[in-house]
Amino acid sequence: MRSMTGYGRGQSALGGQRITAEIKTVNHRFLDLTIRLPRTMSALEIPLRKRLSAAFARGAVTLSVTQDTGGAQAALVSANLPLAQEYFEAAQQVAQAVNLKAKIKLNTLLALPEVLNLLPLEEEPEALMAAVDEALSAAAAAALEDRGREGEQLKAVLKGHLAELQASAQALQDEAPNQPGYAREKLTKRLNTMPEIAVDPQRLAQEVALFADRCDITEEISRLLAHCEQMAQLLESPDPVGREMDFLAQEMHREANTVCSKSATLPVTRLGLACKAAVEKLREQIQNVE
Repeated sequence: MRSMTGYGRGQSALGGQRITAEIKTVNHRFLDLTIRLPRTMSALEIPLRKRLSAAFARGAVTLSVTQDTGGAQAALVSANLPLAQEYFEAAQQVAQAVNLKAKIKLNTLLALPEVLNLLPLEEEPEALMAAVDEALSAAAAAALEDRGREGEQLKAVLKGHLAELQASAQALQDEAPNQPGYAREKLTKRLNTMPEIAVDPQRLAQEVALFADRCDITEEISRLLAHCEQMAQLLESPDPVGREMDFLAQEMHREANTVCSKSATLPVTRLGLACKAAVEKLREQIQNVE
């Protein structure tokens, strides 16, 4: 089992390229990818997105790729000759208008906006992709290892909460057979406080039986314990099970709610609330499971 929180960093120097890849992952309901690349690598976004989708099943994943040129020339200088000519002619017109001689120095002309432009050098796509892929692989492996370590810690916490839930459910199972009797006794005492109301004994027996049946929590406890067994199996699964665990926790919460609503005694109510509290702890931690 893995957590959705992790960090990994990888580097590559293949083909003279100095590439660094960093991956940060946090909780998210689905797989949400964010890729940050230098402008010269924008064509690599789609293949990198596919690689990340294959490595991570769930979470908000942010990939940042940087390139270190080591101070080497990374661009070509291009002169915009038509624009330089326009600047020169405009300067002459201004000089004639104010009766001055047009003396424009070369360094002044070159300093004007967009007369000189830097054009990035073309990278070899295959060499660049190989270097980025190596850095990405190292970063992804480190991030997955980090998620795995946190996942083991998370598993221990989840097992503790699951044990609490199972203990409360077992106590409920011991208390469940007494529910119908308590319900019958409660209804009978209530009717005895109203002697002016004449009730047919057969009708009373039917109503008592129906009331006792509505207070029966045997099925809910059986399903709750079955959900606990399934959750224990998911905790040992090597596959991403976060969504399945989240759905199962919702079913557990539904069963605990039903137990509380059917409760006819204070001990059952307390145990039902204990089950709900344990389920809430499970649900909170499950949000970080991949």
